[in-house]
Amino acid sequence: MNERVERLQKKMQEEGLGACVISDHSAVEYFIGRRFSCGERLIALIVTTEGLPKLVLNELFPLAPQTDFELVRYNDTEDGVQIVSRFLNGKVGIDKFWSAGFLIRLMALRPDLEMVDGNLVDRIRSVKDPVEQARMRQASLNNDKVMTRVRELIQTGKSEKQLEQEINAAFRELADSDPSFETIVAFAENCADPHAVPSDKILEEGMSVIVDMGCKFEGYCSDMTRTYFIGKNTMEDVYDTVLRANLAGIAAVKPGVRFCDIDRACRQVIEEAGYGSYFIHRTGHGIGLSVHEPFDVSAVDEIVVEEGMCFSIEPGIYLPGVGGVRIEDLVLVTKDGCEVLNHDPKDQPVL
Repeated sequence: MNERVERLQKKMQEEGLGACVISDHSAVEYFIGRRFSCGERLIALIVTTEGLPKLVLNELFPLAPQTDFELVRYNDTEDGVQIVSRFLNGKVGIDKFWSAGFLIRLMALRPDLEMVDGNLVDRIRSVKDPVEQARMRQASLNNDKVMTRVRELIQTGKSEKQLEQEINAAFRELADSDPSFETIVAFAENCADPHAVPSDKILEEGMSVIVDMGCKFEGYCSDMTRTYFIGKNTMEDVYDTVLRANLAGIAAVKPGVRFCDIDRACRQVIEEAGYGSYFIHRTGHGIGLSVHEPFDVSAVDEIVVEEGMCFSIEPGIYLPGVGGVRIEDLVLVTKDGCEVLNHDPKDQPVL
């Protein structure tokens, strides 16, 4: 039996769940080592407290019979939800990514079931085993290597779109990977948008540059943000504040603290500097097979940090019409603190 499935089954028994319905493509991959992209068609990995998981999969997607899970086929003339319902009893944990259309149909078919949030899956995935940790380290080392190239690529006269394309090409050359998410490149006042989309804006002397980027290694994602200045740093105080917040957040990470405590450590630095209203997002997010995984490093997340968790620390200050600064690193929680997976320097922002 798959060790990850066994861990989930043990948690299910402790919580009194009869089954979990898993549909998120990365979660399915996590448990059975295979990824599917089924579009609007139903896919469901059903884990019960005993026995092999059952993968309910449309016949359109080829897959040979497996030994570590039972393959349950359906076609476009059959009701996949009805097939799923046959394997469920009692209290059922539902994947938060499962389509509402499927869930509402299941609720109508089986009003006897008690549907609950299937966050046990998130808890299992949030703690990385040694193999996952090694892949996360290598993904971040590859990201560091590409960021070194990025410093050379940042040149006046280039547009945000051009720099983005060059960064994506560097990932393929130096990391043998496509980006793990849409690369963010922003100049000057565009840096005030945390999710800026690269435009035709041209880089000029005196502007700031934000680069938020990541790649994959054997399926596992990296994610890092650096802020640079072309020539004179006109936002020295802002940069210093964000860097201190980033370091304060990293220093707060250890088993037993809550995610909201880490967020507070970052946010307090920014608030005391007078920029509190300009830190407009959470401090970080979990990461692994997906670039955004539970849990959030946020003011409202009281989940307790455990050894083996991996997440980002990425405080930022965003001044509308002026610009912004964000500094992001990934951390891996250790027995008594954390390991910072990014080694790219943060004390050399002026190019």
